[in-house]
Amino acid sequence: MIRKLLSRLFYFLTIGLFFLSCQTTEPTTSDEVTETDYLEIHALFEDSEAFSQSMTGFALFDSESDSMLYERDSDQFFVPASNTKILTLYAALKSLPDELPSLRYTVENDTLYFQGTGDPGFLNPNFDFMEVYDFLSEREEVLVFTDQNYSDEHFGAGWAWDWYPAAYAPEKSPFPIYGNMMRLQTEQVALVQLNEETPVKPEFFERYIERDEWNGDEIQLVRRSHRSNDILYTPKADTARQERNVPFVYENELFVEMLSDTLGREVQYAESVDLELNETHFSTPADSLYKRFMVVSDNFIAEQLMLMISEQEFGEMNTSRAIRHVLDEHFDDLPQRPNWRDGSGLTKYNLVTPHSLVILLDKLMDEFGEERTLGYFPIGGVRGTISGLYRAPEGEDPYVYAKTGTLSNTTALSGYIYTDSGRRLNFSFLNNNYVISSNQMRLEMQKILEFIKENY
Repeated sequence: MIRKLLSRLFYFLTIGLFFLSCQTTEPTTSDEVTETDYLEIHALFEDSEAFSQSMTGFALFDSESDSMLYERDSDQFFVPASNTKILTLYAALKSLPDELPSLRYTVENDTLYFQGTGDPGFLNPNFDFMEVYDFLSEREEVLVFTDQNYSDEHFGAGWAWDWYPAAYAPEKSPFPIYGNMMRLQTEQVALVQLNEETPVKPEFFERYIERDEWNGDEIQLVRRSHRSNDILYTPKADTARQERNVPFVYENELFVEMLSDTLGREVQYAESVDLELNETHFSTPADSLYKRFMVVSDNFIAEQLMLMISEQEFGEMNTSRAIRHVLDEHFDDLPQRPNWRDGSGLTKYNLVTPHSLVILLDKLMDEFGEERTLGYFPIGGVRGTISGLYRAPEGEDPYVYAKTGTLSNTTALSGYIYTDSGRRLNFSFLNNNYVISSNQMRLEMQKILEFIKENY
């Protein structure tokens, strides 16, 4: 407590010098911020037990005056977790058309050769897109699929190996199908032993399910093998309403077999074809994908969008190539160049500064407008990953529109805040390397945002 009191006294004595010294830096602390407001928000950080146990970067930026209102290690690099998706959103908006290409093809004699573009919408249960299904199922030609335009791994750089069965980390692929996941209805798995119900969607994966007896120990209800699609199901008394979404291992032969089963007609595979696939089938509305991957933080869509950017620009799917292109072409004006490695933010190799994020948030607003931009973000107390936090007082409009990010020992929140004085400000919180609960960090961030709402 004595240390904190001395620290606060020190800042009171030196704050005047700080404001004078800021006048030669860009962006600067705004003249509209009073010394009292600055000291109070600083005290909220300094007196917080949670922030004292975290490496925290923060930036509060006013686009109208082009100035930084408050910053705390804002030019230092932090792991952004799913705040990486803000980079992915901007990259997709700048690189991809409003109606996304879903496949490339050409017809040679009686054969239709086709390849994917990375579009994650095909038979994805979160959408009702059927145009590609209808296109392929109604063609009279022989269907031959090739993945010669895919030059990437199926997992992102730095992803943890034990995420392989996790619903938040499906494998990337050139032609996604069913969101690259099987969906096990475990109340039906037990019934399948009586031939009454289908245990899994798509039904194609029923062949991989093996039933075991529960021995009373605490074990996983559903387990997928590490390197295969074999599923071990262990029913017990309380599984009636359980459901598991499990990624499947992607292989060329598996995809062609599954697509054939889905279409009800044979699909062949060719490792490569000496033809130019110069026809394009457009079908997926881009905004539908953007809103989902931002609002509910869908990692799979984010990863596939980076593959689509690469395919659009270079004719091949490679996340690293897409990232290099976007950094060079669209992010050269950020204060600090991000160390960007995947589309979703699952890897801790990603590093970005709060300063760069608030400037990127400004670019989104400037180029795509307020209504459209806010439509991509979760809303405090209303929707998405912050529906239970940052709720506006009864009778007031929402005041926080922001993207969350969570990994082990990492919590991030970046977006827009509307203050009681009528201002819209950009902010970025990046918290790393703490061992307390992430919920404690979120509650402390809420205190800061409530203060900003009421005083700025």
